[in-house]
Amino acid sequence: MTSGDMPRPLSDIERGVIARLLAVPFPGHGELRAQLPFATVDGQCSCGCATVNIVVDHAAAPAPVLSGAPVSADISDGEFYAGVVLLVDGEGYLSCLEVYSIGDEPVRRFPPVEQINARPQR
Repeated sequence: MTSGDMPRPLSDIERGVIARLLAVPFPGHGELRAQLPFATVDGQCSCGCATVNIVVDHAAAPAPVLSGAPVSADISDGEFYAGVVLLVDGEGYLSCLEVYSIGDEPVRRFPPVEQINARPQR
């Protein structure tokens, strides 16, 4: 991860993607949503994709999640396919918004939230 102008606030699209992922019910999703006002970005992936590391001020309550990757999503517009995963650290705090490509090129920006089909991990 690179740390150019870090830390920085979550961008509107990053915040929107996380909110879309946290709209799916799973254990801890309410607590993770409550962490958003306390979250900042402290690094980006060096490959040029849209993945960001997240740090949450521990003034926010930790989430009782069952997995380090409690929710993921497929991203598709009919021609473009990728995925996104919200990662949580071992203490119950948001730690990474990871996007990955199913093709050869990295996903350089998040799509509109309407193209994100979130589902909790099993």
